[in-house]
Amino acid sequence: MKKHNNLFSKIIDYDNIVFAHLNAKKGKNYYSEVKEVDKDIDSYLGKLQFSLLGKNFTTSKYETFTITEPKERIIYKLPYIPDRIVHHAIMQVLQPIWDKIFIFDSYAAVPGKGIHAGYYRLKQFLKNKENTKYCLKLDIEKFYPNIDHNILFSLVKMKIKCKDTLWLLEDIIRSVSGNKGLPIGNYLSQYLSNIYLNYFDHWIKETIGCKYYLRYCDDAVILYKNKGFLNWLLEKIRFYLWNHLKLKLNKKSQIFPVESRGIDFLGYKTYHQYSLLRKSSYKKFKQKIDYIKQNYNKLKSKHIVSSIMSYVGWLIHCDSYNLLNKYIYKDEIILNIIGDVSRKLNLKRNPIDRFLND
Repeated sequence: MKKHNNLFSKIIDYDNIVFAHLNAKKGKNYYSEVKEVDKDIDSYLGKLQFSLLGKNFTTSKYETFTITEPKERIIYKLPYIPDRIVHHAIMQVLQPIWDKIFIFDSYAAVPGKGIHAGYYRLKQFLKNKENTKYCLKLDIEKFYPNIDHNILFSLVKMKIKCKDTLWLLEDIIRSVSGNKGLPIGNYLSQYLSNIYLNYFDHWIKETIGCKYYLRYCDDAVILYKNKGFLNWLLEKIRFYLWNHLKLKLNKKSQIFPVESRGIDFLGYKTYHQYSLLRKSSYKKFKQKIDYIKQNYNKLKSKHIVSSIMSYVGWLIHCDSYNLLNKYIYKDEIILNIIGDVSRKLNLKRNPIDRFLND
């Protein structure tokens, strides 16, 4: 395996840092930190470059908060300057290297992939009905909090040998106290999590020979024609994850027939012949529509459009004709609201019309 050297000079190159700032601030121009940097870019980014060059940089103290949806998790937040800019500067150099080592069917945080790409790949797998009768759905127990720093760093070193770059990556990897844990919220974390599971992916695909395997972050599915094989494989996976990565599967990991159960994965429940919006998402969609109808005059126009269209954007990818008709296309109240909002925002085209006609 080729190892890459002489990367640090590219990471700390001033043009790369400027580009990192431009990428890091996308959608965040209203942040006070971003505005502050923009007032004197050369001064702020010059100091950042100097701190990296002198190896005076260290990861800032995290601000943490807890979210409860879709499940309870601790989110870690770093300052925009220097940390988030540094993370982008690193990724701009290392991402092309790491992208080449991932399997095709890894869909989280990879350019050109994502949730819907993974969903359509699953639908493609299910066209071979004979060989996808059963599903082994994997869910790793407390994945991010249980990522071992030593193991992760050893996996990083399998591709990177530039000592200065390794110094910088090690500082970020070990920025959470203890020997375990990758901060959810870090720009680098999802990519590092892919590296952590990369060799497991290759083991499943190449050593075990599972053609119908795909992964999104710590959730994965394996499809096969024989339930007995998947039962055998489940135990092999438990052994591999613990012995190589110090990870465990949680109780949600299970084997079931696709035809009768459907695969609850990536926001949809997918069967061989059709797919539906996940039940929990459907309930939230219905609640959101009811809330908008009851509180229309109290809500901002942009919020109404973004809320409705975000759900429509999910629904158009599955078999949701009846659902869209009931709550959107044939609901006179919602149609009137969308029309009114479109006029207030001076939209050239009603967003619902775009989905109906395109």
